[in-house]
Amino acid sequence: MQVQTFSYPTQAYRLAMRDRILVRAVSVLCFAVVLAAVYLALAAPVRADTAIQDDGLFLRPMAGPAAGSPAAADPALGEAAQRPYRAAPRLAQTIRLDIAGVVARGSVTQLFRNDSSSWVEGRYKFPLPSDAAVDRLRIRVDDRVVEGVIQEREQAQRTYDQAREAGQTAALLMEERPNLFTISLANIGPGEVIAVDLEFQAKVNREGDAFEFRMPLVSAPRYLPDMELSSIDHPALRATIAKQLEDAARLGFPIDLSRQSNRTALEVALDAGAEIASLESPTHDLVVSRDEQKYRIGLRLGEEPADRDIVLRWATERAEMPGAALFHENRDGTDYLLAMISPPDARISEKLDRPRDITFLIDTSGSMDGESMRAAKSALVEAVLGLRPDDRFDIIEFDNDYSRLFGSTRPANLTAVDDALRFVAALAADGGTEMAGPLRAAMNDRAEPGYLRQVVFLTDGQVGNEDALFRMIEANLGKARLFTVGLGSAPNDWFMRKAAELGRGQTVSIPNDDDAAERMADFYRGIEQPVVVDLTLATGAGTAEVYPTRLPDLYGAKSLMIPVALTEWDGTLTVAGDTSDGPWQIQLDRSDLRPAAGVAKLWAESKVEAIQDTMRAGDLDAETGRLAVLDVAIPHRLATRYTSFVAVDATPRRPEGEALREGVVPNNLPDGMAMGSLAGPAGATGWEADIRIGVALIAGSLFLLLLSRRLSGGRNRRMV
Repeated sequence: MQVQTFSYPTQAYRLAMRDRILVRAVSVLCFAVVLAAVYLALAAPVRADTAIQDDGLFLRPMAGPAAGSPAAADPALGEAAQRPYRAAPRLAQTIRLDIAGVVARGSVTQLFRNDSSSWVEGRYKFPLPSDAAVDRLRIRVDDRVVEGVIQEREQAQRTYDQAREAGQTAALLMEERPNLFTISLANIGPGEVIAVDLEFQAKVNREGDAFEFRMPLVSAPRYLPDMELSSIDHPALRATIAKQLEDAARLGFPIDLSRQSNRTALEVALDAGAEIASLESPTHDLVVSRDEQKYRIGLRLGEEPADRDIVLRWATERAEMPGAALFHENRDGTDYLLAMISPPDARISEKLDRPRDITFLIDTSGSMDGESMRAAKSALVEAVLGLRPDDRFDIIEFDNDYSRLFGSTRPANLTAVDDALRFVAALAADGGTEMAGPLRAAMNDRAEPGYLRQVVFLTDGQVGNEDALFRMIEANLGKARLFTVGLGSAPNDWFMRKAAELGRGQTVSIPNDDDAAERMADFYRGIEQPVVVDLTLATGAGTAEVYPTRLPDLYGAKSLMIPVALTEWDGTLTVAGDTSDGPWQIQLDRSDLRPAAGVAKLWAESKVEAIQDTMRAGDLDAETGRLAVLDVAIPHRLATRYTSFVAVDATPRRPEGEALREGVVPNNLPDGMAMGSLAGPAGATGWEADIRIGVALIAGSLFLLLLSRRLSGGRNRRMV
């Protein structure tokens, strides 16, 4: 007789089987996570290096959207954003500056050398001062000099493309930002060197008897927040974001890991207009000689890699330079002035004895790692120690997210200052540069009645969404004043200057840690109170155009430079404002005129900037604004967002049938900037952070595995 047995699983048996399945699943999952984490930790440094060598050290949004994403398929991005970088010509350059008083005429000669056996096209991104009026381009091919012409941007691009395809040597100069430009040079023959010359006009900063001119040499990678198109259905909004992505793609460039590219020479002729008491550079070793009234300045090493801005500082003998002057140029019957106005005695500010309610905002993103972070911490410590007991303060630090020391401003007593110093000492740089949230939070802090509300923003300004941030500043500033402290060897001076201007404040640059404490102390004292507010400028008979239309307040001893265009001018000019002692004014006339070539260009550049400010504020539509810019830029021959220079050699040189190879000249990483902290998706983490993530995943996986086995073991013992 065959007996069939049946087994009915008990509750304990079912629990044991469930635990076995759970342990196996967790074990497999943990093993997979460990493998992935080990790979991530070991491969991250290699991945960072190869990414830098092949595609440049820039943040992912700068290089265009990821392959396969909706943004990548969007035709609005254009073909240029999708092209890979290839081996490029070598580049050397010479910077020449002719400085007279507070007006600087600059020229840049770039030598493109093709060491290959192929015909090549070279492209190079390079910075200029943010207020530079670029007004000339020419190329030298063999014994021929070809002058560039100014055209609307799209037309200039077409002219260049046609010359490139026809085998003609051609150069195209385009503005990507007011302080960032691209040169494209087509049809450089094998073994050939071709020179590109560009010229510009700029202003010198003056503060009392001290003067400073900063010449940018390298542009750092700029961060942009990720912008997803997949979830956006509105066509207009989608097109706007696609255009922003295209703009972001134009900011990318490859990086030379050796930091030895683009060797640069410097030739400066300085006529200070008075006897010089001191002359120095906090960034470079100089060699100086005197030629009658002018000082000749060069680099002690002759030439150096373009890896940091050149900063020149000089001081004149006290009281030799006037407190006010009119630099003048007459062009086509119009009088163009650059009015230099120095504040009255800065000690007036000591009488405005209002306590400050101040929020310090410090950038701790990856681009700040290294020298910039050290300088930022030194500067912030100096500022905190400079607080008075009746002041109120708070500190916000940010990268991908932000955190506050106190949550709101509180009295600067000994306990609060001690907490702040410990907070600053613990700061470290890593992650992305998400500025909008913390900047809005800082500006939305409301001061107690009777307090002067200020925001001091310490950053390198390495962002590419400047316009969006400017709009946010204008919308949220309220009664606060925004002051910017540009940190590092190559800060984004366009963002620093414009943010402070829109914030009714001032800006200062601190290139390194050695310069930080003294520089910040002077700046911090200078911004304690405005010396003169509600400034106005009046002329006699005739018509005047002044830009910016709203004049900033005067702080400390820093001079104000006001470009003015006058028709039928009667020769008088009055600047007036209010101080704590009552009304203040200064009157100037033709006896104060100092001839200065290029003042008309500075005025035109200021007007273009004012038009774009109006467009950004929404008070001028895009097409009307574009036409208004063209009306200024074309007659004054200025490179702008809507106009470009193009120079074409009439002689076709590349043989028919010869291919043209593209190459983008690499930039150096700015001196003091830490390379690894910038690599990774959207600049969120560096490879050091990848290692930390990997170790954390391994530890978490082992913990889960041990916990699951412990639980399983306990249940099995209860079954016995």
